[in-house]
Amino acid sequence: MADENGVHSGIHNGHRQRLLKKYKENGIDSLEEHELLEILLFFAFSRCNTNELSHNLLNKFGSIENVFKSSIDELTKINGIGSSSALLIKFLGDFSELYGRSDQKIYNLKAFENIIQFCTEHFTDQENENCHFIFLDKRKNLITHQSLTNCKFSLVNLDLKKIINKAIDLNSDSIIIVHNHPNGSSVASSNDVKYTRSIAEMIAPLDLSLVDHIIMGIDGFFSMRRSNLMNDIWK
Repeated sequence: MADENGVHSGIHNGHRQRLLKKYKENGIDSLEEHELLEILLFFAFSRCNTNELSHNLLNKFGSIENVFKSSIDELTKINGIGSSSALLIKFLGDFSELYGRSDQKIYNLKAFENIIQFCTEHFTDQENENCHFIFLDKRKNLITHQSLTNCKFSLVNLDLKKIINKAIDLNSDSIIIVHNHPNGSSVASSNDVKYTRSIAEMIAPLDLSLVDHIIMGIDGFFSMRRSNLMNDIWK
């Protein structure tokens, strides 16, 4: 598809290749929301700065879900988004929703055994340290999960606002945190405990509950909730 804004410079080719390499080597969970939109826009714009376009879309609509739910008329009001790229975004949003309805496996994570089974299936054998937020509905059915790659457990480094906005957009009722110690024991560190307490206290006023914080290590798993380290959080 032709570049709609007429930009012909190849200055962004290196960035595009790095982003595609990141996806190829680490999977879709390694990508931030604006990076997902960037890769999508690569196919609508051959040379322009899709990074700026993706940020403009997220700033306008608030989340990638809202971008896909927006009308073509709303999308074309964004500077740089023409009718062809708006149509592509809208089509992929509708296609994803249709495919999701017809082929979605339902995970109920109310029981502790189901949580561990899900974590074992999805989050083991990862070479790098990762943090995942699992979003659940009121029945404790899985809605989706968000990955933060190379996560360091510090509120300074964690974009908590992004996680909260994601939970609100999804109408999530509760959250499970999962992270891994790829080269060590699954036992929680003092920093892990501090991090967990801070998250629980911050989301409580928003009617979001923290179900558990699971740590995956080379020796198995560790449940923060079942460890009795913070009984005041899980009364």
